[in-house]
Amino acid sequence: MTQSTTPGFDKAFAQTLCDLQVPKFIKISPNGEKLVYSTSLVGGHLKGKNALSTLWIASSSEPNSSRQLTSGLFNDTYPKWHPDGNRIAFLSDRAKVGESSAIYTLRMDGGDAIPITDTENEEDIESFWFSPDGKTIAYISPDEKTEDEKEKNEKDEPDPEVWGEKWDFARLRLVDVESRETKVLFGGDKHVGEISWSPDGKKIAFMSTENPHIEEAMLTGTTISTVDVETGKFKELCKVINEPYDLTWAPDGQVYFITGVPDDKDTGGRAVYKTDPKADAHDFIKVACGVDDDAGGLHVVGGKIIVNRQVRLVDVISELGGDDLFDEKKELWVYDIFISPETGSPLLAASLSDVGTPYDIFIIEPGKGRIKISKHGKPLAGKSLGSCTVLTCRSTDDEVELDGLYLTPNSEANSDKKPTKPLPTLVLIHGGPTSRDTDSFDTTCFNWAPYILSKGYGVLLPQYRGSSGRGEKFASYSMGGQGKYDYADVVAITDNAIKKGFADPKKLIVGGWSQGGLLTYLCSVRNGLHGLGWRFNAAISGAGVCDIESLALTADLGSTYEIELAGGDTIWTLNRDDTRNRQGSALWEVASAVKHTQETGEMVIPPMLILHGDKDERCPFSQAEGFRRALRHWGLKYEFRNPIYLRSFLRWAIGAAATSSNESLTLRVMKHDPILNTWTLIENSRLKKPGDLQVVVITEEEMNKMPDRWGGKITKDTTTRTGPSLAAFPGFGLPVPEFSEVMKNGMEVLAWRVFGSADKMFMDTDGFGLPGVSGMIQAWFERI
Repeated sequence: MTQSTTPGFDKAFAQTLCDLQVPKFIKISPNGEKLVYSTSLVGGHLKGKNALSTLWIASSSEPNSSRQLTSGLFNDTYPKWHPDGNRIAFLSDRAKVGESSAIYTLRMDGGDAIPITDTENEEDIESFWFSPDGKTIAYISPDEKTEDEKEKNEKDEPDPEVWGEKWDFARLRLVDVESRETKVLFGGDKHVGEISWSPDGKKIAFMSTENPHIEEAMLTGTTISTVDVETGKFKELCKVINEPYDLTWAPDGQVYFITGVPDDKDTGGRAVYKTDPKADAHDFIKVACGVDDDAGGLHVVGGKIIVNRQVRLVDVISELGGDDLFDEKKELWVYDIFISPETGSPLLAASLSDVGTPYDIFIIEPGKGRIKISKHGKPLAGKSLGSCTVLTCRSTDDEVELDGLYLTPNSEANSDKKPTKPLPTLVLIHGGPTSRDTDSFDTTCFNWAPYILSKGYGVLLPQYRGSSGRGEKFASYSMGGQGKYDYADVVAITDNAIKKGFADPKKLIVGGWSQGGLLTYLCSVRNGLHGLGWRFNAAISGAGVCDIESLALTADLGSTYEIELAGGDTIWTLNRDDTRNRQGSALWEVASAVKHTQETGEMVIPPMLILHGDKDERCPFSQAEGFRRALRHWGLKYEFRNPIYLRSFLRWAIGAAATSSNESLTLRVMKHDPILNTWTLIENSRLKKPGDLQVVVITEEEMNKMPDRWGGKITKDTTTRTGPSLAAFPGFGLPVPEFSEVMKNGMEVLAWRVFGSADKMFMDTDGFGLPGVSGMIQAWFERI
């Protein structure tokens, strides 16, 4: 029996990754001497029924000074300093975990947290801010359900919903910090979003939309207004046909915000805009960013307007229209800034990491060494993971330079952090598309990268056209360019990694989530057709899209964002013969991929692992169902003379079996999991070449020596098993006509299929939990 040389699933390490607490929100005290921050699980996942978040406090000058401020038993989030610096306010559900939402204050010299809004409220408080004098907090929340509504919901007898008849509008409210008296400052038939106090505390700027529907901002726009705190009189400043954010009323009297470039596009670049509260014209102008960088965040610190600029693969903190303050060659995902009123010197508190090091908080001052004040990465202390190398190349049309981040496991790296040999590589494509990867610990989703690195495999992160950090032109390739520029860039970046000796062209897997899942589907149906001499051995599509046109009917942003990505047109604006929107739809290319395989015997569609949540509204579950149905159709209806790799597995369906080296048969692929099917069978011929599909039959005597592992055995007397097999599943009505041929041989077939020679069976024993997903991906990787 052949022994496997691949490492097994390290459940303990996977669990450690999933248990990491990472900083999510940082605020420096008014005097700059302390900071308070919150931590929660890196993926936003749950360990129990409810989300949990912990508050911490630390000195801005003492190493390892961080200490826990709250218990971690509640969802304590968004801590903010009172202007006096002696207390903080934060949001919490501690009155009724998972159900309540209230603002609490906590003194730094001791005592319990005190609620200042009603702890019985169940509607989420979306944001809050202290007034400049600290006497009032402005916050946003919808009205509470009426007792009648609550009673009907408890009885599961709600009134029928009529679209647009009743909206849960969020209101702008004020609460007095001392008396705890609350009032609505702005409500009516408007849905309030972000807010910002004027420097003198007399007015509040706020954003609003016609209703809370997710598409409303892109349909009728977001209005930016001001309201007088005393009189309630409000004034509209401008309307933006987009979803602006980081609303900031600056000391210069202007109201700043960030939105797209162009300002009515959400998938272009990101720029800083401003509007004048004193002007009569309802207008706004672009003031910074969006040409070769993107605006990432706005702050007012020490009377200065500070912007976080995304510059290609790093973040740079700059004065708006002025000098750079911090260029740490890092992504600054969570940070805050303080400027000394005495010296004018800036201080940065930021959560930093790299590919091999988890997130911790550091204090950074110009001309001084970094001070590490937290130990949240301690569970992985001493764990050697990997490093990042940026590989650049030209796009295939020679229009742009492209970046690919290659993550090399330390176990396979030489002294310059590059691979000692071409490595088995997971090409992991980010979502968005308006997003990017950086040299950070979990730049990818769900801890895939650190786990894969720990097993000695390489990871390639393509920064295709449409990614952020490079301004309007680069990002705008995604609008009408899905399936064209982005796909071509993934191929070009992968080919570059192969040519530079980083990636092994014979051991490649492609995967990604959301937009990355869409591109994974495309890489599957176009696999190897680029003519570069390599192909992907498997594909992992997470929450992907395979039919763009159907998003207009099923996705939550189907009439706005998805139309923008499609280039401006959709089903109800195109002539019936206009198929331009199918350019990025892999489902329409399945038939041609299968035909190519039929005619040439070359694999196109590789083994696939499809991951998709059934509650996904952005990329609906029907996308995965559609692709599964296409695979099943071809697997059941057609017989292929060469191994056709139309295999699709659900989360548990990734097993491969212990085998004997004798009596091998080549089988044509048919699915055998009844939910994501790819029935296999079966052509009686020996393996012809490396990579052919192998299903092993062995004698009864040899079979009896092996454990009856998941997947089961099939004998001439047994046609069904509890696990997936080559037998029929009567309950699903999925017989295998050719199974009788195997039974006649009087031989036994172990489990499903074997990739090359193997001696282990791998399965996801943890269901869809993150450790299980990591193990599943590793097992899938090792079988190819």
